[in-house]
Amino acid sequence: MKHSFTIFFLLLFIFSKSQQSHLQGNWILDKILYHNGNSLEINHPLFSTFIEYDFNGNILEINNEKFKVIIDDSTIRTDYRRLNYKFENAYLIISEVGDDKNYYFLKKNDFISKHPEFEPKETIFENRSVLVTNPLIQPEFHHRENFEEFIRKNIPSYSSTAATNNYFNSSFILTKENKITDIQILQGISKKFDGDYKNALLNSEKLLKNPYGKDLLITQTFNFFKLSAALTNNDERQFSDITKKGYESFANNEFPTAITHYEKLLTMNLEPETLDRFKFRISQAYIYLGISYLALGENSNACESFRKVGDKTNFRVRNYLITFYE
Repeated sequence: MKHSFTIFFLLLFIFSKSQQSHLQGNWILDKILYHNGNSLEINHPLFSTFIEYDFNGNILEINNEKFKVIIDDSTIRTDYRRLNYKFENAYLIISEVGDDKNYYFLKKNDFISKHPEFEPKETIFENRSVLVTNPLIQPEFHHRENFEEFIRKNIPSYSSTAATNNYFNSSFILTKENKITDIQILQGISKKFDGDYKNALLNSEKLLKNPYGKDLLITQTFNFFKLSAALTNNDERQFSDITKKGYESFANNEFPTAITHYEKLLTMNLEPETLDRFKFRISQAYIYLGISYLALGENSNACESFRKVGDKTNFRVRNYLITFYE
């Protein structure tokens, strides 16, 4: 009997370690279903979203935020959350204790194989072929902070610039030898800020790794708002008023009224600077407009609205495009 218990606990230990080993690596959310198998409502904020789990030993990184975890054969625990997990075919299925949803993740390579739109795409840059990053094709960054946090904290003028109305856009090449070259400031802020950014970027070089065997073209943006005076002209104030009223109707499921408000954006001729600074809010407005069209069965108009935000590689709209237009 004692021998049987020893074998049982040994097998249990091996199974537990096997489960934990299988968890390691990078997982991308593929779909979310309620426990009863139903899909989320089209206006649920998680209907189309990006969630990435990266397991490295006892560290779980969720969308670039790191947590220490305790893992056994069926649960993942942080100080504040308890997640149940299991494997089914290629999926890692996670459900949080107290929640009514199952989250289905695929290993990054499996996700890309299933959704080839995320395969690395080539473009010509300065007369040579390079790969263009997308939400899944990104360089590795080996530091306790994520790449954007590292850059922000290493720009001395960042905190003072953050209190202004400004938009910053840059690009650079990370070579296959892990060297940063061809830094371009596409839209700068000031000579000091732009210089600080370049220095911070070069300081990050030793922490970056290009795993794709070909030079990578990477873009980076920063969007700053002066909270007390974020709206600088009449067009921006009109845009803010439209989106405020549109969202109030949308949040109350008053979809025809929401459409009436949001459609006013289609006739606005916003300046390029405004389009850049308010890019996220403009995209969100078109998403709410698209959902409102779907609620009324106007699928063609909805598709047009979602495509103003992006294609199937944009996680904010990809599930709408996949669900209703494939």
